[in-house]
Amino acid sequence: MVLTKEAIDAVQLTRRFGRSYDASEVDTLLDEIADAAEDQRQELERLRSVQEEYTRMKDKIAETLIFAQQTAAEIVEQARVKGNAELAVIRQKKDALLREVSTLERCKLLAELEKLRNDLVNPLDELNLPERPRSNPAALTGPPII
Repeated sequence: MVLTKEAIDAVQLTRRFGRSYDASEVDTLLDEIADAAEDQRQELERLRSVQEEYTRMKDKIAETLIFAQQTAAEIVEQARVKGNAELAVIRQKKDALLREVSTLERCKLLAELEKLRNDLVNPLDELNLPERPRSNPAALTGPPII
């Protein structure tokens, strides 16, 4: 028997001697009600136990989620700090490489200029021309050429 208002209202007891009921039927009904009440008490106890377990699980999940969020925030911060440090090192290396490239370009230009000078001097040396004085305005004699 399920202990509900409808189930109790549906009970039909046999009346004896006017206003009294058959004692065995009443005893049987009381036993059924007691059994149903005990079944419901046990079910309620089981449900409360399940509810407590779900509450513990919910609390544990919430704690785990908070811990995971804190851990993730720490990892992100550590990665940001490490990334910034690595970026600073990379920028320093880039600057050093740019300086080195600039130096190498200057050296290359100087080498090319030296080669050009040698290329120009060598043919002149082969002509065995008398050495001309370098142009010096004070050394010039005579009227200016117009």
